[in-house]
Amino acid sequence: MEHMLKRMKNRITFLLPVFSFILFFRTSVQAQLGASSLKGPGMAVSVDYLPASHYIRPEDSLKMPGNTARQRYNFGMGFNLSSRVDSATGKARIWNLAAGGSYTKLSNKDYDNTIIFPNELLGAQIALQHTRTLNKKWSLMAVVAGGLFTDLEKIDQNDFFINGGVIFVKRVNPHFGYGLGAMLTNSFGTPMILPAFMIMWQTGNRFKVDINFPEKISVSSSLSKYDELALALRLNGAAYDVENRPENKRLMAYQEISLGLENTFHLTKKLDFNLAGGTTLLSGITFQKKSLSEMFKTLPNHRLATNFYLSAGLRWNF
Repeated sequence: MEHMLKRMKNRITFLLPVFSFILFFRTSVQAQLGASSLKGPGMAVSVDYLPASHYIRPEDSLKMPGNTARQRYNFGMGFNLSSRVDSATGKARIWNLAAGGSYTKLSNKDYDNTIIFPNELLGAQIALQHTRTLNKKWSLMAVVAGGLFTDLEKIDQNDFFINGGVIFVKRVNPHFGYGLGAMLTNSFGTPMILPAFMIMWQTGNRFKVDINFPEKISVSSSLSKYDELALALRLNGAAYDVENRPENKRLMAYQEISLGLENTFHLTKKLDFNLAGGTTLLSGITFQKKSLSEMFKTLPNHRLATNFYLSAGLRWNF
């Protein structure tokens, strides 16, 4: 039974975000941990440094004198509340609880009139996840999460986001699986149902390919039993409620795509130190009203120029 439960846990990413591609690449706060993301029950902290990048205005993609630097501090923890396997049928039922937070300090300089980017961003979330096997191929995963996503100018009911969803996951073979479902969110001010999907593909041997969409695509190799090196393409983002925007466009969506090397040092059996660095291929924000009519409109994308990033973190696996 223990072996069966271990296999089940390895096949299901802990707190895998119920994800809607339409919703601004929005993932759980857990994904903010990057290379230090939890792979099971544990705790993790990380710090990201993104140096000053020039602002690229949306109307003509012209690089402006204004620039923004970011320092991001991330925290996450996850707990296994319950794990049961029916000895007769082999079906598993798992309950997980996770919480995380991310604080970003933005240094905005040399902007002409209005500073586009906020000075601070805070995202904090707690989520409950339930997973159960339906048969040999299919499992069901349900998540309900609530969080605070704000620019800290003013905190009210608009800053609290609630998301929930159900996704059906099919394990095609030991290496590949996919899931389809739906999520409910109040990010647009009105409860709305959106599609959700995920893709998982992993290979073993000397080089490990790990596709866990919408979080990352990576290729890794163990240099020794104490050291693992990976090349990873990561998608990161969130939606925030911000104050003092023209035309009451207070829903800010942040998107980030990065490519970099990630080195994991296994200090002990349970403690890992992660060091990463690379380039941000895409970094930008959009603003819109909290209205369903705004959802499918083409929005101006306020971008920051490509630049390097550095990240360091500690992960304690329970």
